[in-house]
Amino acid sequence: MAFAEATETIERRSGLRTVLARVSVAPLIVKMAMAWLILVLFIAVTAHWIMPYDYQQTALLSRLLPPGATGPAGDFHILGTDHLGRDLLSRLFSSIQLTMLVAVFGTVFGAIVGSCIGFVAARFRGWVDDIIMVLVDFQASMPFVIIALSVIAVMGTGNMLLFILLVGFQGWERYARISRGMTLSAVNHGYAASIRLLGAGTMRVYLRHILPNILAALVVQVSINFPETVILETSMSFLGVGIQPPNTSLGNLLSYGRDYLLNAWWIAGVPGCAIFFTTLSMSVVGDWLRDELDPTTSSRA
Repeated sequence: MAFAEATETIERRSGLRTVLARVSVAPLIVKMAMAWLILVLFIAVTAHWIMPYDYQQTALLSRLLPPGATGPAGDFHILGTDHLGRDLLSRLFSSIQLTMLVAVFGTVFGAIVGSCIGFVAARFRGWVDDIIMVLVDFQASMPFVIIALSVIAVMGTGNMLLFILLVGFQGWERYARISRGMTLSAVNHGYAASIRLLGAGTMRVYLRHILPNILAALVVQVSINFPETVILETSMSFLGVGIQPPNTSLGNLLSYGRDYLLNAWWIAGVPGCAIFFTTLSMSVVGDWLRDELDPTTSSRA
């Protein structure tokens, strides 16, 4: 037992060194994208401690101050204030925290649900597989925003858990296709059947042997689906059917600033830039991961 644990520890350290080595030789644009994502993650985790003011505190005498301005009370606002005099930097930190919370948990939820559905389809085949694939085709053919708006119209707004689950359902069919196809490929290769003949149960075969072999493809899909989840959350919040006040998200900030584009561009410009750079960075990292984890690409030759 001790030998097995030592071997596993060595393998983990070797894997960590391999990842660090790949990151060290990554293109500059990828490193910049990773740095931005690390900054966003840091803000999302520490927003309540690093924001200079209460993001809900209003000060009408300090409304629409430009970036770098000082209010009548001597309060300094790095990114300016909004139409109610609220500090935009503090609201940006709080918005990033909530948007990342919805995007991360929603993406993970969709990945888990889609992968499990794909495993079920590959395991039972037959009519179960046919029904699941019909659902996958239906999901892929329908604009998800229409489905989301329909569900919210029936269930109502304000339920954070419902909103996260709803956002998470975007793209589940992609994970289902990937997990189903690669699981069938693993079964056809014969190693899964061999392990089952040795006495391994179904859960062990899928979780300990098949899942690690398809994990790279799922990770790449997560990195590709994450920007879409951010865009979906911000779009629905922009339309007023997502995150509801007093909570705030990047979509809310963008919505508040659309009426002040001519005389207070920073209210919409700051969250707009945050959305753009976050989704762009995740897309760049996703493309790099796809090249690194796909052994058939020319960059890995």
